[in-house]
Formats: sequence, C-alpha cells, structure tokens
Amino acid sequence: MHATLVLVHAVAAVLALVLGVMSWRRPGLLRGHTLALAGMAGVLPFSLALAWPTLAAATSAVFVALTVLAMVMVVRGVLAERAQRSGRRLAVLGHVGFNVISLVVGFLVLVVLRAGGGAVGVTATAVVIPVLGSVLLRRFGHVESHRAGCAEQRPVG
Repeated sequence: MHATLVLVHAVAAVLALVLGVMSWRRPGLLRGHTLALAGMAGVLPFSLALAWPTLAAATSAVFVALTVLAMVMVVRGVLAERAQRSGRRLAVLGHVGFNVISLVVGFLVLVVLRAGGGAVGVTATAVVIPVLGSVLLRRFGHVESHRAGCAEQRPVG
C-alpha cells in the first residue's frame, strides 16, 4: 500500500511540475497544475503515516516539512487560478513559480536523502535551490513584464 501511495504521489508531483511550467505559456493548463498538486498533497500524509515507524527522526522531520509545503503549494495553485481570472499575470507567475521551485526542491531533497547527504545536504538543497529559482523567476518576471509593457504600447490597427 505504501509503495502505491508513493507512486501516486510521485506521478502527481511530476505532472504538477510539467503542467506548472507549461502553464506559463498555456494558461489553460493551470487548473491541471492545481489538481495535480492536490493529488500529490492528498496522498502524502497517508504515505508518511504508513512509513512513520520505519523512519529516522531527521527523515521524519523532513517529510513532515515537505507535507506542510505540499499543502501550501495547493493554496498557491488556487491563488494562481484566482489571479489568472482577474488578469494578474505576474501574480500567476509568482504563485506557479513558487510551486515549480518547491517541486524541484522536493525532488532534489529526496535525491540527497537517498544519497546519504544527511542534514547538511538537505539544508543546502533547501536553501540553494530556492535562491537560484527565485533569481531565475525574477528574471523571467522582468521579461514578462517588459513584454506586457511593449504590447500595451503598440498602436492597435
């Protein structure tokens, strides 16, 4: 049962990542991103509960933190959808960008844990990846903002 929940969680996470990135150019995919996040977050606590007796204290703490992060990501997905409906493209980018960065962190934290990176490796991953992601997201946001400004300045007709 645990393996099945982990598989469902992983598939939903990959789907959320792909749909999140694609939704920047194809806004119709944003709802799928949010639904995939909900599926990912929904099975995680059950998977964690089943594995709890076998987890080391540090690993348990990491997975509890990732569970809380997953719930926050669902909220950010919903907020992105609301921002999209009100035409706030940069807000959508911010919310979805947060989710994409968080998904990458989640994937890499698992890799670090499985490679024996310990608390130092997990902490470094949890700090370095969001910083790099934030820088990239800001640059992308500036490009999007510039495009929107140029589009508004072009004469129609």
